[in-house]
Amino acid sequence: MRSIWVLFIAVFFISCQDVEEIKKPANLIPEDKMVDVLTDLSILNSAKNYNRSLLEETGIQPDKYLFEKYQIDSLQLAESTGYYAKKYDILDDIYAKVKVNLETKKEEYETLRDEERKKDDSIRALKTTKDTLVKDDFSADSTIIERRLPQPMRRDIQIE
Repeated sequence: MRSIWVLFIAVFFISCQDVEEIKKPANLIPEDKMVDVLTDLSILNSAKNYNRSLLEETGIQPDKYLFEKYQIDSLQLAESTGYYAKKYDILDDIYAKVKVNLETKKEEYETLRDEERKKDDSIRALKTTKDTLVKDDFSADSTIIERRLPQPMRRDIQIE
């Protein structure tokens, strides 16, 4: 029993150490920009997981695209992520904004997808209607032509 108390006291003193304050990196990505970077990073990672072969075929390099778009490099992203990871309240706010951004983009893409489907359905319906009209016109024309042909040329009469 005494060893449990000794262990408990040791853990208590170790856990009460001064936590080293992380230094703010010189090239820290600002919070608002970090939100945008993490939003795009989430989308790019999803795209990679969804259809990696398409990205490879088109030659798109998601990481390179992200770094060029936001004028950052991998070290700056890593240092900023490490810094914000130690600042839980800030990181929580950042990820809450990222979540809102992703939900907003999802709604926008769903709206676009629905509009595209409506267009496709309209085009398909018009095409079907046009095909039906063409078939009806053709069959009507062929009936008229058969009626005008002399008796031996009609299709329904068999010549022996």
